[in-house]
Parts: sequence; structure tokens; C-alpha cells
Amino acid sequence: MKEFTIPLMRKYERPVIKLYNLPTLIDTGAVIPVFSILPAIFEKYFDTKLILKDGSISGFGGDERGSVYSIENFKIGDLIFKDFEVFVPHEPRLKIPFLLSATLFYGMEYTFDTVNGNFIVRMADEQKCERDFKIKELRGKLYPQIDGILIQDVDSFLVDWYLF
Repeated sequence: MKEFTIPLMRKYERPVIKLYNLPTLIDTGAVIPVFSILPAIFEKYFDTKLILKDGSISGFGGDERGSVYSIENFKIGDLIFKDFEVFVPHEPRLKIPFLLSATLFYGMEYTFDTVNGNFIVRMADEQKCERDFKIKELRGKLYPQIDGILIQDVDSFLVDWYLF
């Protein structure tokens, strides 16, 4: 089993790490990573490509409109996302600039060690540290795709109730 550790920023009540010198929330309930910074600033500091100009996501904070960008070689600890797609709201409102979704760690074990202040990620020895994360739009809704596996929630499937 391989593992890497990233220190938690202790001044936050939630699991926040420092990534690219900015506070980054690990949101275990999120499925799409969100970078809540102005697109002009985002484009200045990262090698980006616009993938989708206008899309929407929804969550406990309501609906949010924004764009999807691709970043090359984005690093989270020992993980390298060769093709990393993120949602950037048209009007950033989050207090923490980066929000990483649980789907980024699909197929891995992760732990928040609040006693020692660490975020620990474990993966099988044969698992690659290079990954791809894409955001696919299907029927007007955005879904995560990790290493070619499209992740959908139960609500996204159509069921023929007359079969029951």
C-alpha cells in the first residue's frame, strides 16, 4: 500500500490543506471540484484551456453557473492529474479558493487525522499516481469522470417504473 500525507491547516474547522499556496477544502460531499477565483486570475496562474463556457452545478448552496476549464499537470500530494478539469463559477462566492471533491480520490482510501493534523491518502501498490479527471455534460448536468470511469448518482438514471 502506497500513501502520502498532506498537513491540515489547523485554523479551519473543516478539512483544509494548503495547495499551490492557497487554502483548499477537501469536500467529501462534492462530486465536482470548484475553483472559486476570478477566471482572469485563474488563467494567469495555471496553464488552462476553456472546455465549457457556461454550465451549472447544484448543491447545498444552491445552483451555480460557471465554466469548466482544463489544467495540465495539477498536483495533489503524490497524485498528478495530467488532465484536470474544474468548475470555475462566473461569480466566485466561496471563502476558500479551492474545493476538491471526493471523486478525485475514487478507488483510494483517505483519512482525516485530526489528532495529528494530517490528510492521509492510501492507494494500492499497483495503482498509478497519474490520473485524468474530466467533467462531462450530459442532459444539461455535469458529471465527474475519473480515469475514463463516468461517475453518476442514482438520481441521474431513468427507471421504467412500469416494469415493477
